[in-house]
Amino acid sequence: METPIKYKDVEINGRKFRVKKFSARVGSFMILKLTTILAPLFKNVKINVKALNTPDGNPIDDFNLVGFMETLGSISEQDFTYIQDACLRVCYELLPAGETQVLDNSGNFGVANIEDDTVAVMTLMAHALMFNLSGFFAESGLGSMVGRLISSQQN
Repeated sequence: METPIKYKDVEINGRKFRVKKFSARVGSFMILKLTTILAPLFKNVKINVKALNTPDGNPIDDFNLVGFMETLGSISEQDFTYIQDACLRVCYELLPAGETQVLDNSGNFGVANIEDDTVAVMTLMAHALMFNLSGFFAESGLGSMVGRLISSQQN
């Protein structure tokens, strides 16, 4: 049996961070929360199911970018804050004195010069979500579909 990976180290703007796993309870709720948020996004995508099963097929027949962004923009501030806080709580900066939690349980930033660094905060959030939830979405097939959707829009 393979030992599960407990953390992932990332570098952002020359700073080193460690992203750890959500607790099972937080991870379970995060999956429910994200699938509830993401489900309406897919109403803006017409999927070619036959192409999903072929390596070179384009699975996207039609993509409504405006509708996709409108739906994404309709996430409530409360939902966004919950997701961001949960993500930042599993992130630690690797400092000479040891790991320092990016956001504590009271919502206070624990590392210097990050509270106004939107790029670093959003990048940590993305790393935490991908590290913690990619296995679930990959096993459900959503990871593959989302990955193909993104790559098809970059061509």
